[in-house]
Amino acid sequence: MTLDTVLKIIDTILQIILVVFAGMALSAWKKETRGKDKYKLAKDLLTYIRELRFLVYSIGGSMHQIYINDILVGKKNFYEDQLLLIKDEKVCFDQSVWGLFGHINTRSDLLLPKQVRVILEELCPRSGKKVGLKNQFTYINLAGVKIPPMTSTDEKENLENVVYTMHDLEGLTIEQYFRKWEKLIIELQKLI
Repeated sequence: MTLDTVLKIIDTILQIILVVFAGMALSAWKKETRGKDKYKLAKDLLTYIRELRFLVYSIGGSMHQIYINDILVGKKNFYEDQLLLIKDEKVCFDQSVWGLFGHINTRSDLLLPKQVRVILEELCPRSGKKVGLKNQFTYINLAGVKIPPMTSTDEKENLENVVYTMHDLEGLTIEQYFRKWEKLIIELQKLI
């Protein structure tokens, strides 16, 4: 072998090594960027959720104020004591539910991790039906949510007094509903 051939082989090997290192650096940068995006997304969602307040008005006349942090601080106490009077009631909502996660399109946001997306799709209303009036059902009002404008084909109908069930949550009890929120928080905390 000539010196020129040896130098060309060494040059080729060095170029291959450089390409491999560049690929590894790009891969590491992409992972770091994705990690930052997931962290920011989780942090933003947790900040939003922290501001939510669930007001549960029961048929019996009681009112329960619930923050998601109530679950995390005292899980056993929350399910056994705080929800005692309402945990077996079917979950219904007033019009405030239509504003829940209004700032996120759960079906098209590519940055959402799969586990978070699945739970958000369960919690985020896509469709529902009117079931009656507020004085006929135990229902949840979401304080801290921007309520979108609503209209009805019946001009005389007062939508502020209507109670809805969500198709994805039909048949769920209030306890089961808050267990979904608990799962969401756990998944988001894994990303932080």
